Amino acid sequence: MPFIATVVLSLASQTSTSTVIDRLRDRGLTDLGAYEMLKDLTGKVGARVSGSNGADKAVLWVERQMKAIGLSNIQRVPCLVPHWERGNRESLTISPGGELSVCALGMSVGTPTKGVAGEVIEVKSLEEAAKLGRRAKGKIVFYNRPFDAKLASTFEAYGGAVDQRYGGASVAAKNGAVAILVRSMTQSRDDAPHTGAMGYEEGTPKIPAAAIGVRSAEKLSALLKRGSVKARLQLSCKTLPDKMSANVIGEIPGSVSPEKIVAMGGHLDSWDLGTGAHDDGAGIVHAMEAVRLIKVLGLKPKMTIRVVAWMNEENGGRGAEAYAERVKREPHYAAFESDSGGFMPRALGVSKSKLEYVQKWLPKLQQFGIERFVEGGADADNGPLEPLGATLFSLIPDNQRYFDVHHSRNDVIYNVHDRELEFGAIAFAALAWLVSEEGLGD
Repeated sequence: MPFIATVVLSLASQTSTSTVIDRLRDRGLTDLGAYEMLKDLTGKVGARVSGSNGADKAVLWVERQMKAIGLSNIQRVPCLVPHWERGNRESLTISPGGELSVCALGMSVGTPTKGVAGEVIEVKSLEEAAKLGRRAKGKIVFYNRPFDAKLASTFEAYGGAVDQRYGGASVAAKNGAVAILVRSMTQSRDDAPHTGAMGYEEGTPKIPAAAIGVRSAEKLSALLKRGSVKARLQLSCKTLPDKMSANVIGEIPGSVSPEKIVAMGGHLDSWDLGTGAHDDGAGIVHAMEAVRLIKVLGLKPKMTIRVVAWMNEENGGRGAEAYAERVKREPHYAAFESDSGGFMPRALGVSKSKLEYVQKWLPKLQQFGIERFVEGGADADNGPLEPLGATLFSLIPDNQRYFDVHHSRNDVIYNVHDRELEFGAIAFAALAWLVSEEGLGD
């Protein structure tokens, strides 16, 4: 082909892609469809703990939304999930001091009806708890390590503190502790307790585990500096037999290379103190709104664009395992995940092998808040697809407010901004279109 013709075709392709992305932007910011879907999910379904009635309703909700959007090949991918219930009794009383805010950690055992009682011992790390030895026997161990305020990324700060929530019970139980309390995983100065998954090491006693709000943690710590503090903890949570649930998928078939699948989604389950608006209703509607925009504009992607609503990210990851097992027969070209909230987009993580290639798309995505591509892309649910050949992408929104709401009663629709949420959806739509139309250089 002559050089001039090649240049003309290249410019035409660039113009066409830019025009499509402009149309996605204009329609998305006019409709604000992501917010309307999220309002419907959080209002009509609400909290969606794996194995709960809410999770069952959420599966039906996604199927209905996919049908309304006009997606094809809507299916369930079954997975057996844990079934944990909080119950209706949670209290923590200290003497001196009175009542503190408290919530059971996800997957904790409950207490006897009258609770468990003991003197409180404060520690800052798992290592410190392990060194308590006999001093922990009959005591309630209080893990009080806050987020590292020096870290700009709140996700890094979370990663530096969350081990005490997940593994603290077993470490304390080995020394004879009767329960643990954990400072909530947040840098917020309110007193809303934040739940989240914890686990028990095989072969160690299972003792009750609860989180307390930041103000309650600071009050308890201050009292311990003055002298002995006794506490009584009551939790009515329990684990029931595993229950069958499902991931939900639906797609826009590719017009040229339908065998190449570009998947995107978030996790459908949530914790129960709020309604899972940011975590991870936002990720679900980012993907659903992206395909809605593509459909409503009459666009026909070259590759198949699939939405995946994964189940059981919060306390098991069994949905991701089941999905990865299922798609061994249909390897994915790319897989996007949004599981960092519905705040304004700031970056996109991408598999290291494609980091250099995708830089050329940055000018097209900057209007949606995307300032850079960074090495990464793997999250809890799309991660298992990388060994199967998929290039991974993850949406990285502004993270300063995320842990104000994460796993707490604050994770509700009123703490989501409609335009910030929509920008994430449009970024996903534009990225899916770019990957589908231009490939990833292979």
